[in-house]
Amino acid sequence: MNFARSNIDLSSPLDDFETRATLTDHQDLRLWLRMMAIHKLINNEARRRLRESFNMSLSRFDLLAQLDAHKVGLRMGELSNRLMVTTGNITGLTDELEADGMVERTADPRSRRALLVRLTPKGRKIFRAAAKANELWIAESFSVLSAKDKKFMFELFGTQKTFLLTRMQARH
Repeated sequence: MNFARSNIDLSSPLDDFETRATLTDHQDLRLWLRMMAIHKLINNEARRRLRESFNMSLSRFDLLAQLDAHKVGLRMGELSNRLMVTTGNITGLTDELEADGMVERTADPRSRRALLVRLTPKGRKIFRAAAKANELWIAESFSVLSAKDKKFMFELFGTQKTFLLTRMQARH
């Protein structure tokens, strides 16, 4: 099926970011809103599937992903910074995951006052199954695009990312 010419009427009112723009709005704004709409669609589907298949919120998934990448564990403050949420949010999530046997708190050998949070074997097993499934779901979301189109888009967004990071660094 050619999705670009499908029966879905993209001009009809949808509950997404893109509907905020009109054809007379600046193309850059319309592009930004389309990117936001796509992000929201994929993100919402990932949330739904994680909940349905693994009884896991995206917040839990993100926290477990950080811990999976850091075998010795992370301090609560580090988790908070990496996930860009408050330490209170991290504490609540960690308490829940600890009660479920997926993470454990251990003493930080670098500081007597600090604790590290790390995955338990159970947590690692569950996270890796969820991560594998999530990767397949994301691939499914992009399956309409050819490998050439994906490479081209990746390079375009890389150019945009570099531009934005360079401008931000120049200000500091």
